[in-house]
Amino acid sequence: MIDLLNDNKCKGRSRPSPAFLGRFILLFLSITGFLLAEDPDTTLQKLKEQSVNIEYASKTFDIDPMKLKTITYVERTNNYDWRDEYFDDYLAKKGQNSSIGFCQVKMKTAYWIECQLADSTSEFYSGKMYEDILQVSQSPQAIIDKLEDDRTNLLYASAYMRIIQSYWQSRGYSIDDRVDIIATIFSYGIFSRATGEPLKPNADPKPNWFGEQALDIYKMFTLKHPINHE
Repeated sequence: MIDLLNDNKCKGRSRPSPAFLGRFILLFLSITGFLLAEDPDTTLQKLKEQSVNIEYASKTFDIDPMKLKTITYVERTNNYDWRDEYFDDYLAKKGQNSSIGFCQVKMKTAYWIECQLADSTSEFYSGKMYEDILQVSQSPQAIIDKLEDDRTNLLYASAYMRIIQSYWQSRGYSIDDRVDIIATIFSYGIFSRATGEPLKPNADPKPNWFGEQALDIYKMFTLKHPINHE
């Protein structure tokens, strides 16, 4: 896990190896066949229950609440299961870079988000209006506590979307209307796994499977709840 108190660059990109116990738990659950993603109907019900928080988080970071709902839906129905609810907190406290909470935000991603919001010299800085919303955490436990709160967890997901969209806009390419590309970067990350460098915005970005699925779900959601563009 990143040393939050001694790291001055706020990078937080590397992922530590799981502890032996964590490996054993995950292996056992995989073998016994319990790793089943959340049922779509369950996810829809939980999104409904979080509707007020979704609207609040989206408004706070000026992003589309339907896109936040879409990305959260795809994340939970693909990558969330009962194991996450019971073990993510435990593994995080053991030093693993766990994905925590309603939107399954990784601890290091949360810390990185905090740093970018606060650092006006960062290429990922999104503007002064967002500076004081998520304070830079001083310990791993502080991040865990924040991510365990649904309302705050949604703020981190919204902030990440804002950073992604603002970064592309600053490079001359708006993806505000491309839920498939926002979702792709949200799932893959802003940095190339091969080089460690930021992914380069371009005029013809391509979605991955997560982004393609997000586009399908977004269309389904907007058909059920037509958006008024007037």
